[in-house]
Amino acid sequence: MNLKYDTLTTRAECDAALAEVEFELKTYLTRDATGELADERADRTQASTSSQLARVEARIASSEAVLATAGIDDETRETTTDELAALRVQRTRLAKRQRQATGLARFLAAVDAEQVAQQVATLSSVKDGIAAHRATLAA
Repeated sequence: MNLKYDTLTTRAECDAALAEVEFELKTYLTRDATGELADERADRTQASTSSQLARVEARIASSEAVLATAGIDDETRETTTDELAALRVQRTRLAKRQRQATGLARFLAAVDAEQVAQQVATLSSVKDGIAAHRATLAA
């Protein structure tokens, strides 16, 4: 980026510009930290979802084994069939949550993180340019 720092003609203008750039930089650094925290939360949610899904799969297998048992009474068959239906719904919900955590949302978060990183680099460079220009101005 090729900025014209000579449009800042006094140290006071440089100080004001520097304060604005520093504030903008602070907002992007805060956004970056928030993004990292969201990534950590997503990773923890993903791990939790995976373990919940494994438990549901095990319960489904157990219910299917009970239903495959010869000679079970009608009440057990009905109860187990109802539980199995509920477990399958839960499995579908968890699988959907798992897909959402790894698909488009993650990609867009990566795009946002890259944008923030580029903006932080740009603002840091501008800050250095203002400071260098300020040093050339009379007190």
